[in-house]
Amino acid sequence: MIESPTDQLSGKAGLPGARQEGDIAQCRSPVCLRLIHYWQGLAARNNGHPEWAQVRLIDLYKIATFLAVKDVIDGGTDFLNRFWGTGLTDALGFEGTNRRVSSYEPASMRDAVHQRYVRVTRTGEPEMVRGYIATIPGQEHVPYEVVHLPLWDEGGGVRQIISAYQFGFVAEVDEA
Repeated sequence: MIESPTDQLSGKAGLPGARQEGDIAQCRSPVCLRLIHYWQGLAARNNGHPEWAQVRLIDLYKIATFLAVKDVIDGGTDFLNRFWGTGLTDALGFEGTNRRVSSYEPASMRDAVHQRYVRVTRTGEPEMVRGYIATIPGQEHVPYEVVHLPLWDEGGGVRQIISAYQFGFVAEVDEA
């Protein structure tokens, strides 16, 4: 539930622009739901721990422009964009392919993004975030929903994170 473009979530990490954070069951956007369904199918075939080697981007071609895949570097000290859809470039105003999160500007965006990916890497839990962009000049107040889903390696650690973004999306209020 998003009340105002300038509201910010004060819970969890208090990250800029986040209005609602939580379980992927709260996702409502079609792009995020499609990736969640695909990821859950992979998880069901791999003891709950899908791996990057299982992912076939061609299976996700309808939403691929709004996907990002990050490699986890040194257990989460940094993250490298292995894949960055063109829709992300259009919406966020920069090309992220082969770019490390540590190089993102402005610093507020870099820090918020890094915190999220560290949390997913350490907990192995998927995460949904809904809010308004607050950290990219010229993109302020653009609504979005994003889901970050961990991908494991054979050793049991999170090695990649696949994310789906839907910009311009405002979720309906959930019934209690």
